[in-house]
Amino acid sequence: MAKRESNSESEAKQPTRGVRARTAQQQAQQEFLSKHINSNGPQDKVKIDPLDFNAFTADELNNYSKRYNLGFPECQSLKLDVLNSEIGKKTLSSKKHNKGKRTEKIEKYELSHNLKQHFLSSSVKENEVITNFLYKVRNDDKDFKLEFK
Repeated sequence: MAKRESNSESEAKQPTRGVRARTAQQQAQQEFLSKHINSNGPQDKVKIDPLDFNAFTADELNNYSKRYNLGFPECQSLKLDVLNSEIGKKTLSSKKHNKGKRTEKIEKYELSHNLKQHFLSSSVKENEVITNFLYKVRNDDKDFKLEFK
């Protein structure tokens, strides 16, 4: 009977071992998932403010300014700083770059501030927005060629 009691004791201990094994396995799985899964949905990601013009690149700001014919000078860039240095002015690429172009440039933060003011003051033309949206959806993001004024 001693064997039976030891068997029953070992049987009684087995479920606790199984529970421990399951919890250890679940912890290992959670650890694995936390290492390899970075996002579980849109709630995990930081939302970007769409009106944060300072986050845009200089090229994007210049394209916005050209698209709406605002007439602001382009942003200064590192390339232009190098070309406008004493050594850079002597190079052939500097002479080609400055040939027939306006030389006035503004800082990126100043251009972004001006473009943000333009964006906030402009009114929305619902017909244009709907037409452009439908056209882009149907034609793989190509721009609508006809503009309404």
